[in-house]
Amino acid sequence: MSSPALIGTKGVPRPEREQQIVAVAVQEFAARGYAGATIAAVAARAGISKPLIYQYFGSKDGLYLACLNHVASALLARLESAERQVDDSVASRIHPLRAVFEALEPQPTAWRLLYDASMPADGPIAVAAHDYRRRAEQIAASGSARFLQVRGDVDPLDVDALSSVWMRIVDALVRWWLTHP
Repeated sequence: MSSPALIGTKGVPRPEREQQIVAVAVQEFAARGYAGATIAAVAARAGISKPLIYQYFGSKDGLYLACLNHVASALLARLESAERQVDDSVASRIHPLRAVFEALEPQPTAWRLLYDASMPADGPIAVAAHDYRRRAEQIAASGSARFLQVRGDVDPLDVDALSSVWMRIVDALVRWWLTHP
């Protein structure tokens, strides 16, 4: 993997520098998981010092949370937009799936942050990841309910089943895509 251009520490506004660090950190966390990634590795990839990362994000948890927020907010915004644009036909259900891939295109491996088994099981990271996954599931449930409603009465268990299947299909396709770029 090629190393990104050095970020440097002078003359770059803090918000821009934070975005640059997050972009590098997303790659590191996606490649190694929360448990395997280190602040030293992120700093080295970014061409900055570890203290600068701690100054900006406070801790490894703070950096991971910033990465998770960056990845998930973009993904959810794209999904919500796509879900509003679909009708209730089977063919239109491809729009939310396409939205996932479009949202991930800038950083395809970012998907791994949402489902990283090595992230802390409790605390702010776990709460944020759970919330983002729950919101994605709610979007899927909304689309599933609308799709099923066209076909008659909607049983909540049917909505839950279809949403669950849909989320697993999306996860399987994204993971396949990551190994077959």
